[in-house]
Amino acid sequence: MRLCKIFRNLVCLPAAVLLSVRPACADLPSGADYQMESSVIDNGGGEKLTGGEYLSKASIGQNGLPAGCGLSNGGEYANRNGFYNPPHFTYQGGLPVLLSMASGDARIALPADSVDKRVFDITLNKNPMTQPVIADPGKIRNATEKMIHNEGQWSQVLPNDLAELAMFDEQDYYTRPLANRGVLSLRYKDDNNDGILDGSNPPVRVETLNAWTLDEALNSWVRLQDAGEYKADKMLTVYFGMPGVYALLGALDQTVKNVFAFPVPFRPNGPQAGAGPGQTGTEAEGITFLNVPQNGHIEIYTLDGRLVKKIGIPDNISLQKIKWDVKTASGERTASGVYIWRVVSGSNAKTGKLMVIW
Repeated sequence: MRLCKIFRNLVCLPAAVLLSVRPACADLPSGADYQMESSVIDNGGGEKLTGGEYLSKASIGQNGLPAGCGLSNGGEYANRNGFYNPPHFTYQGGLPVLLSMASGDARIALPADSVDKRVFDITLNKNPMTQPVIADPGKIRNATEKMIHNEGQWSQVLPNDLAELAMFDEQDYYTRPLANRGVLSLRYKDDNNDGILDGSNPPVRVETLNAWTLDEALNSWVRLQDAGEYKADKMLTVYFGMPGVYALLGALDQTVKNVFAFPVPFRPNGPQAGAGPGQTGTEAEGITFLNVPQNGHIEIYTLDGRLVKKIGIPDNISLQKIKWDVKTASGERTASGVYIWRVVSGSNAKTGKLMVIW
């Protein structure tokens, strides 16, 4: 076996020679399915490389580096100071690819022979707006402005929800469609688990997030097809067909299919009265509509079609619930009986029944 350096001015040497001398700072670690184009330290057993921001499994690391190489350790990856940023990983074309950021923000998987190059590099870049590898930040801004104009501020791109995937070798960047599509996973931030994307204003509900890719010819975002692991572990997993820029974009939530009212029946003076689970409610709490959309209204009707009250849903509402005080539009207590409710948001509508017993 021979270990080859990627740099043009260096020659291939037998593995025995490379392993028998302490190298200069140019040596490349290699092992299993690929070489890594940055110095790393193996934690023993080839299980996982340690240091920095990226995670790489089944690779032989560079355990001893000469003085002055300037290793910077931390996390799951070690990178020489002043070397590649973001780091580059080199793969063999006939082998599958699996690359993850140890932070968990992004990961990709490619079948074998997806790229028609014998050896190629991959980098995942989370800062394409400020430190692009090949992306044009102006096209990203232009595409996002179009989305916001058409869909509203819910479609703005937050810095953590943007990633650039670049593939290249010493000759050129790979910008053609892949022979076999890959799988890309991007993580969204909802650290307090409130269902709202952290840092979003107006509030973006995570249920509305989808993964999009930048069409540089049209300066537009194009939605990607889900790959079956939708929002598992706060990640969206989608198929992708070529290198490029990818983003998680939200939307105004006008979904009504999950709206329901409780308690039903509403019986605040009955034997099971109370605000707890399985109880029939209290006059102070009224009736709650849960999983409401972010705009629209709720209408309450009698069985013969008379409007009892119309309740507006405040725009940009964060909490997915609206309370009805069980009173008419004039402020009077509704009579006991069965009522029809209808929630409307955009072109979406849903109806249901509730019962009031005083």
